Amino acid sequence: MRGTSRKTPPSTLERVFIWLGSLVLTVCLFSLLLSRGASVDAVVFIFKVTIIFALPAWFLYLPLVFLVKDADERRAWVLLATGILIGPASMALWGLIFYLRGENAHMVWQGDGEAPGLVADMICASIVGCLTTALYVTSVKLIGRRTL
Repeated sequence: MRGTSRKTPPSTLERVFIWLGSLVLTVCLFSLLLSRGASVDAVVFIFKVTIIFALPAWFLYLPLVFLVKDADERRAWVLLATGILIGPASMALWGLIFYLRGENAHMVWQGDGEAPGLVADMICASIVGCLTTALYVTSVKLIGRRTL
């Protein structure tokens, strides 16, 4: 037919790679911003720590990547809200497990003065989750606009 075009959502494999690329790019940017111009070793250290905590949340979000084929209308908001909340929720669960194991609640949630507590970590997790998900949703929308 002349003059008709259809949007084709990205394939499942494309969406998985977009999601992985969004995570890696966001963790790189977050590491650079958090290091504030420190040495390369500091950036690499922050990258390693961030990716260690972000990768499990990435896997928790993966079923949505498989199930939601495009990011139109309400689905984009569901993807964004879930992406912003999944990191802090997993950190809160981790803190609850520490507390139930007998750790000092103040040290777990507020930190010990040297290391930040889970409250600060949850804020960082929501920033990384927000940026990762926003990049993913934007990429899926842009790739979904290609026509046949």
